[in-house]
Amino acid sequence: MATKEQSDLRKMQPHKGEPAGIKKASLIQRIITGAIFAVVVLAVIIFGSNNIILPMFCMLVAAYAAREFYRLARPEMSSVAHGIGIALAVVLPAAAHFSRPRFDLLTDLYPDFLLLGAGDLRAFILMALFATLALFAYMTWMAITPDSKVADITASFFGALYVGIPLACLVLLGAMNEGFPLFAVTMIVSIWAADSFAYLGGSLFGRHKLAPVISPKKSWEGLFAGTIGAILMWYLAPLIFTGNTSWVVAITVGILVSLTSLIGDLFESRVKRERGVKDSGTLLPGHGGVLDRFDSLFFTTPVVFLLLAVLTAFGFTF
Repeated sequence: MATKEQSDLRKMQPHKGEPAGIKKASLIQRIITGAIFAVVVLAVIIFGSNNIILPMFCMLVAAYAAREFYRLARPEMSSVAHGIGIALAVVLPAAAHFSRPRFDLLTDLYPDFLLLGAGDLRAFILMALFATLALFAYMTWMAITPDSKVADITASFFGALYVGIPLACLVLLGAMNEGFPLFAVTMIVSIWAADSFAYLGGSLFGRHKLAPVISPKKSWEGLFAGTIGAILMWYLAPLIFTGNTSWVVAITVGILVSLTSLIGDLFESRVKRERGVKDSGTLLPGHGGVLDRFDSLFFTTPVVFLLLAVLTAFGFTF
């Protein structure tokens, strides 16, 4: 006899050899919410990368996303571990902001031995410092509280890094270009393109399941369509804004974005399936919670940032 989970899984899947299809009402709601969300995020990145707006936005997202992750991964987590984790997640984007080269605040606040190089290096040093302080707080709480649990510390610390580091990298990515934040905008748009192309391609043509247990609606056809979308964005964005572009770069970074965004999506889907819920929250109609909308970004951003940082260090320019 089939279990309830197996029965629910079969209901979510289309018949073998048939596309999943698109529900009109769900699609309309998803498009409206997605359009508003896209305008807000792009405006924040374009007009906030050179000031406090983007870091503040990332700190707010970090708080919401960490809270949603803790509710999914360990709803019984103690309030102390919960608070330390959210504080760490929020402070990481702030550390990235105040460590950038254009800020001289650190010169007055920290000893010279912390200023070892460019702003990116200072950012990672400060992030490591705050992570160490958080670990000290966890260990102190564990040592003096009889009913504290190691599982709380593990989930809290991982969740803070899971959302905090990518958002800190987004702040740093926004500062990599002079003037218009080309890298940050292109990365965000390419993630959305990969997600949208994969959704449409999988819904219309998907027949071969990619991860039937973790995410039944994803297909190999959707992954291919999503990769095409990401490649197009990495080719068109530099062409539009700088007049220079490269198919080699577009294909390389586009494939990377498509794969990392998929892994980020599947990871969150795996966490939700373990908890038995469809969405991480209800803040964004048609998209779920903050974690649902940023799950792809949380794995893609650090990878893209490190790749672009290395390429830039070796003299590569768009």
